[in-house]
Amino acid sequence: MSDGFALRALQALDAQGALRPIDSAFATLLRERLGADPAVALAGALAMRAVALGHSGFVLAEAGALLAALDAEVVLPAHADWAAALRASRHVALHARAISHADADRAATGDDASSTAAASSSRLQDATAMLVFEHGRVCLARYARYEQDLAERIIARARSGTPAVEDEPALASRIAKLFGHAPSEAATDARAPDRQALAATMALQRRLLLITGGPGTGKTTTVARLLALQIEVARMRGDPAPRIALAAPTGRAAVRLGEAIEIQARRDLEAGRIDADTAAAIPRQAQTLHRLLGWRPGRVAFRHDADHPLPFDLIVVDEASMVDLPLMAKLFAAAPTQATLVLLGDPDQLPAVEAGDVLGELCRAAGDGLTLSAVDAPVTDTHAHPLAGTRVHLLQAWRQAEAGALRDLAEALREGDRDAVFDRLREEDAALQWQHGDIAALTEILRARTLPHWQAIADAADPAMALEAASRLRVLTALRRGPFGAEHWNAWYAIELGAREPFFHGRLIAIAANSPSHGLYNGDLGVVWRESRGEAAVWFRTAEGLRPWRCGQLPAHASAFATTVHKAQGSEFDETILILPDADTRVLSRELLYTALTRARRQVLLWSHPATLERALARRTWRDSGLETRLNALSGF
Repeated sequence: MSDGFALRALQALDAQGALRPIDSAFATLLRERLGADPAVALAGALAMRAVALGHSGFVLAEAGALLAALDAEVVLPAHADWAAALRASRHVALHARAISHADADRAATGDDASSTAAASSSRLQDATAMLVFEHGRVCLARYARYEQDLAERIIARARSGTPAVEDEPALASRIAKLFGHAPSEAATDARAPDRQALAATMALQRRLLLITGGPGTGKTTTVARLLALQIEVARMRGDPAPRIALAAPTGRAAVRLGEAIEIQARRDLEAGRIDADTAAAIPRQAQTLHRLLGWRPGRVAFRHDADHPLPFDLIVVDEASMVDLPLMAKLFAAAPTQATLVLLGDPDQLPAVEAGDVLGELCRAAGDGLTLSAVDAPVTDTHAHPLAGTRVHLLQAWRQAEAGALRDLAEALREGDRDAVFDRLREEDAALQWQHGDIAALTEILRARTLPHWQAIADAADPAMALEAASRLRVLTALRRGPFGAEHWNAWYAIELGAREPFFHGRLIAIAANSPSHGLYNGDLGVVWRESRGEAAVWFRTAEGLRPWRCGQLPAHASAFATTVHKAQGSEFDETILILPDADTRVLSRELLYTALTRARRQVLLWSHPATLERALARRTWRDSGLETRLNALSGF
């Protein structure tokens, strides 16, 4: 039977350090306090461990892949016996719908970083079903409920449309004025400039729209004009201007979205593409998703949900690849059924740090977004996937227009073309340099290329200019710790810059965790500024403008002369230096390379041994998620 195998597997996982204390505590709770079969306890421990690795659960028949990711060698129960034990347990539901929201809340584990084994145990005691075994996957109850709710709301939104614009000639005229031309009826040329116009038109027809593309392909330009078109169509109909919300997963990304829309709206006003009334109605202030949804201290639920929806007609979310499963589920729940939801992002970037790869799965279900017709109505064909026709993919790169080597490298990385990547790196080009050697050589390069820049930040006239200068260069690392990690180089920079105290003048600081009570969010960048006779303060550029915080007020933070690639996601710089470790590590992947090397507008220096680069190119970021399966099941696919 599975009991002996399961118990020995749990003991072996503990002995090998593959489980965290909270995972082991969950297994103990299931087995000793609730009387669950050891096979169920093993599945529960692995399901919780999977969430910590970014998965929403794991496929029972492929549990070996999860063990490999944990570097664990364990003999698991036979699949048939294991599955039978799960199906027979009263602590395991066979359908996510069987889990009530109340039970899912009581069975919440692993959903927030502050969870502890003791706290989780006390929450779980009253819940009947704490796991879901459905479609061959094992999930914690809450994550199964997130996936099911999100899938149902995605399908419902994709199947709904908006009222047609009656004055089609007037609409075509407005689109032509905004974009210089009207979208063709069948935009089959993927690089045609009218794909931006196509996206704006599709937003008039659908309640859900995905606008995807690589770095600098004009996603925010498209959105600025999409907003203008929405405002002008409302005016044509005699309706009030739509209530619009702009959001992003991090404060830094929110600021960038607002700034980009401001710049484009001003350009379009000056060029006569929009009038003063339209320009004034386009929102410039973006906010984090946590603030949009109404974060409440100490609560899992937000203020806005399905029963208390957001008061907006159009919701635009940038950097959607960074939005994890729980947050995306809460966004879709809070978005009014009559509102249009527009998600912007690059599905080839690293997925969210937390569980799930929602944008990636939406894109796979929606198709490549390259053959969409401007006159397509929301899908009513029962033989087509409901998400078909909800995606517009942009390919024309503008950000790196003057750095062809960077653009070509990004394309080779996106396609996984190993030979093309090495060919681009070996070419002599000022925009793209590839070097490798020992730590001493790397140290000298960083001393020559970066120290003068960091010193110039300290010498800036004011915090605003210091932060502007800081956005021009960033050292990126794959790792946080070790000789090639961000912590090592930040400590080195502090010494080289002559720091005599933790909060030294000119120190760059990145917030390490969301803190809505402070108005600061994970990834926000600040600079320590000490006036000649004043107390040091840390200045941040927020959605509300430039603001200072006392050093002692700050939530969790770290120096940011060097940051991990994950922390830099959603940012862009004139120049980046990417440092990869000599030894292999599982964080190295093609997606990490793509995300890092597309942060630069003009110049990249890659520090990597050829063998390390080979390993990174060969590895894909793996996220085990059941969302796509649920979308297909709901759609009859």
